[in-house]
This record gives sequence, structure tokens and C-alpha cells, in this order.
Amino acid sequence: MDINNAEILSLPLRSIFEPQPDSRIDSIVKSAKFERVHCKAFADAEILLDSYPGEPGASCCFIRIPEGSYTSVRIIIEGVYSITSCNAGGWILEPTDNSDPSYWIPQPAIARKLDTNHRILSENAALISNFSLSDDILSLVLAAPGNFSLDLVVWRFASGPSDIPAELGKLLALETQPYYLWTSQTEYTTPADFYRYMVHGHVYVDRFIWPRKWKIPSELDAYGLYMIMTGMKLATEKRIYELLRRQLLFSVITRQSADGGWYHGEWTDQMESHYRFHNGAMLLLESSLQEETDAVVSNALEKAAEFISRYSDKTDIGQWFLHDSLEENPELMKQLCRQTGSTWIPANTLGKSQTNKLILNTHIDTIVTLERYRAITGDDRYKNQVDSALAAARTILSFKPAELIYRMLYRAVKLTLLPENKARKLPLAVRAFKRLTWMYITPKLLPAVKRRHPRLVMPGGYIERHLGMPHYDINYHAVNVFDLARMWRSFPEEELGGIISEAVEVVSSSSIQEYWAEARQRHFALVVWVDALYQLCTLMNHASYRQLLAEGIIMLHDTGVGLPPSILGSDAEAVDIPYRASSPSPTDENLRVVNLCRKGHKEMLVINSTDTDRALSWETNTAPSLTWVTHSGQPLASNDSPPIVSSRSWIWGRVP
Repeated sequence: MDINNAEILSLPLRSIFEPQPDSRIDSIVKSAKFERVHCKAFADAEILLDSYPGEPGASCCFIRIPEGSYTSVRIIIEGVYSITSCNAGGWILEPTDNSDPSYWIPQPAIARKLDTNHRILSENAALISNFSLSDDILSLVLAAPGNFSLDLVVWRFASGPSDIPAELGKLLALETQPYYLWTSQTEYTTPADFYRYMVHGHVYVDRFIWPRKWKIPSELDAYGLYMIMTGMKLATEKRIYELLRRQLLFSVITRQSADGGWYHGEWTDQMESHYRFHNGAMLLLESSLQEETDAVVSNALEKAAEFISRYSDKTDIGQWFLHDSLEENPELMKQLCRQTGSTWIPANTLGKSQTNKLILNTHIDTIVTLERYRAITGDDRYKNQVDSALAAARTILSFKPAELIYRMLYRAVKLTLLPENKARKLPLAVRAFKRLTWMYITPKLLPAVKRRHPRLVMPGGYIERHLGMPHYDINYHAVNVFDLARMWRSFPEEELGGIISEAVEVVSSSSIQEYWAEARQRHFALVVWVDALYQLCTLMNHASYRQLLAEGIIMLHDTGVGLPPSILGSDAEAVDIPYRASSPSPTDENLRVVNLCRKGHKEMLVINSTDTDRALSWETNTAPSLTWVTHSGQPLASNDSPPIVSSRSWIWGRVP
């Protein structure tokens, strides 16, 4: 260690990747294909070193300088290097001597303010205060504010020729198209973006979320990233994506608590657990185990299943899985209300506990997650609980009381779901009634009717989110359609076709998509809507669902929002592992490919959201031989020449 003065810490990269004998090293997780060690060295710098047994040429290092330690940090790289910006994002450091390793720095160093639970309170790019390059040493000095920690992530690749820097330097069109992550509500576009979410070895949301304006860990985003990495691995066969997949998998495992759960602290000073996030971790682990067995992964999944099985409420209609750990007792719910300004209805509807908000989407998500656990592992300890929860979902979806009252209420509710350009054209009296609706009817009258006449599936096909809070949220209609499609896949004997069909119709025949598109906080509903249609297209062969899917993707393009990761064909729920097919990359980056390949079906859609006709050709040789038709089902002029995708339209390719 070379410390030039009391305020500057020098970090030689070579020594960081090759810890010295006096370093304090603890193994965090070790598996056949991945190992993470925690090292405290260089005046208590926190170092996480990820290595890959079987691939000794690649390793990744997370470096954190604790707050208040130093005002500056000098990064030293010994050897003669060229520095170039990288198409994958960040910078590649290539040695002139092949005996030296190469490095990839995907993101600039970030100064972060953390609380005691490691939530991120604020962050800024660290300032470069000095840069020097001599014949054999590259030195970079970063400013480290006294009340902030300083984070940097660096990849090292083996000495001698390595294919990974070349992989990062040349990307296919498919690798640069945007994919949307649910919790962050931001887009991944290139491999360097991976480290906007992966922060010092854990996955965080990529935004400061309401109400506390902090960044929290999110296993749901980790699952989305895992699907993207899987899709990219299949499409490109690049090694880097497999390494990133493993880093995701074991980063999720290392954040698991001793009781088997994952905790997030989104809303309160308590580190409450949000069970949809927890289920995201389980779905990721399940997807990994479907590909290959691993004792570390199996053990983590078993603990996670036991954890989530404990958090349900016995109601008159069966077991109901809870939404978050705050629903465990009234004091926690009161704390939530104080800290967020929200309210809840402490009623005993359907024999539930007062704190159970009867939130439909998380209930279904847990049913599906535990059923997948049983199918993959053979562990049926939770079968009776899942059967009871499934019966509860079936019962509540069948409730249709007070039909006339709900029809009248929903005539008013629909006025509040108009996009602004249509709402402004309403007559003055109707606009006044619309205002009365969102001020009184939806927050007060509708919840009162729901308490007296419990119902979630409404006239016309709307599906509400819950029975325990006094607000209405049309955004979760899309989530409910998505989850019902997943439940139908897991339990095909359930009679869900009618409910789903009406729920789709109420969106496709109205301007709700425009309403979702006009405000950033609603964009996630539009993405989930497209994700729901992807689920339905892989369940059924209906051309109408493909039409809606393509139209939804065009609207996402117009809105400036990325597509759901599932379109890469890498969602292990929708496509069994043996039947996954790689997504070909179009030469024209303006064309988006939806991979609908699955057991017994070779099928893809290609969508052109632009105002120009575009020829379809492939820059990879993985495209299956398909027969293409227009969106209206007409055969294209010739399957021997590149198909033309008309502007604002799509084509459908299948094996006859």
C-alpha cells in the first residue's frame, strides 16, 4: 500500500484483484461456478471480489471507500495501457503487453450517501481531480467527499488474447435496444447499464422512489435483468452474459436474510419485506435450477419458500397470501400511514384480519411462485396451502354482487380514465361530474360499496387491485391480467378464459392505453400490459392477441419506453428450458423482434414502429426459417427476398 499523505488512499488494481497475505478475507458465497469473497484491505477499503471457477481468466471487483476515510483515492494501473470508450458502455483498458490483463470499467466512480440499512439516500458521479499517464503507470485520482462513500466496479480479463473485450466492443442491434425494468421504471440498453442496478454486489432500483426518495434493493429488477442476460446469452453466445447471469444469481443469494426472506424498506424506517420482490428472487432461483442443479441455489430457494409460506391470512374463502410484512399487525400499518400519508380500511371483510389489504396481484404471484417451486423441486409441503389460496382466488374472482350499483359507479369511474385530450372535450357538466368522481366517488363511495358488497371483477371487465384501501388504481388492471395469465398457465384447469378475455377487451376497446401513456408514473402499466399480452400469446394462438401485442409495442415506442424482457423468449415460466430459441438480431435497429417460440411452435413477430417501410434482414445466423405474413394475414410477396415491414405495422413469421 502506498499512501502519499493522510488524505489520499492509493489503490493498485493488481493488488486488489490479487489480495495480499495480510488482507482480511471472508468468503461470502462459494459454488462450483461462482465465488465471492469480502476483503478489507488498504485502510479498510471494502472489496467484494467475484471470481468464476472454471473460467479463471475473468473476475469482477466492487470497491467501496467508506465515508469519511479519505478526501481522494488514487487508482493505479501498472503497465502500458490504451484507454478507449466502449460500445457496451464505460471504458476498456487494453495492454500493449499481452502478458498483462485487460480491464473494463462499466460506470464512472459514484459517491453515495447510505443509511444504516444500506439504502441509498443520494449519489453523484465522483469528480476526477487528477489524471496522469507515464510509460508504465496509469494513475487516476478521484475526489471522495467526506460524508459519502465512494464506489467503483472493475472487471479484469485474463492476460493474453481475450474474447470478452472484443464482445464488449462490438454489439448487435439487439444488444442496444431498450428493455424496461418494473421497479426501477427505467431502461437497460447496453451491458454497462447492468451496473446502474448492480451496486456494490446487490441489485437496487435505478431511481429514488416515493415516498422517502431513496434507492432500495429490488429482487424483482434482478429477475428482469436475469431474463435480459439469458436472452442475450442465447442470442449472441457471448461469454460476458453468462458471467453477468451468475453474478446476478449469487448477488441475490448473498442478500438473503437468515430467516430466508429478502427485506427492502421501501416505505418506512423499518426494513419491511415486500413479498412481490421476495417472489422475484424465488422466480430467479427457480429459473436457474431449471437449467442446472446447484446445492447453494437449492438451499436458498428452500429457505425462501419456507419464509413466504408463513405470511398468509386465514379468511372465510381460504388462505390469502399477504402483500408485505407491514400487514402483520396494526401498529406497523399505522406507521405506514403516518410515514406515507396513505390510509387503510381496518375491516374484517370476508373474515380477513383487519390489516390484510386483500391485494389480488401479490396473492396470485405467490400462488404461482410456490407452485413453480413444487414443480421444479418436487417438494410438496405447501401444496395444501397453495390449494386453499387458489380456492380463495377462484372464489373472489367469481363474486358479482350489486351488479346495478357497480355498473352505475363504473360509468363514473370510466370518466376519470380518459386521456387529457379527450377529457378536455367533455361538456362542462360532465367535466364537473368527472371532478366529483375523483374527489368523492372513487376515494369514498366506491370503497364503502366494496366493503358491503366485496367484489374485484367489475362490470365491463375491470379488475381491481384490493379490498382494503380507499383508492382506485387502474394501473394494476394490467398487472392483474398479467398475473391471471400466469396463474392460468400454472393451473390450466381453472376457468379463467372469460375473465381474461373481458379484461383484455376493456383495454383494447377504450382509450386506457393512451391514459397510461400520457404520464410517466403510469408507463409501467403500459409495459405490463404488453407483458400480459406476451403471456397470452404464448398460451394461445389467437391472432387478435398478436395484433394487440404489436399495437402495444408501437405505443411503447411512441411513448419512449422500453419493452419487457420477456419478449426475448427467455421467461422460463412461459417457455420451458428445452424449447427456448435464440432471438435473431435484425440488421435494422428500428425493428423489434418478439420471440414467441415455445414447445411445438416456431414463431416470431417483427414490429416497425417508425414512419418508414423497412426491409427485414438478420445480422446473426440464428434466425429460424419462417413463413412470413402481413399483420392482416396476407402472404408476403416473396419469401426469397427480404420481407418488407410496412411503417407502423408488423409481420408474423411461423413454421406452417
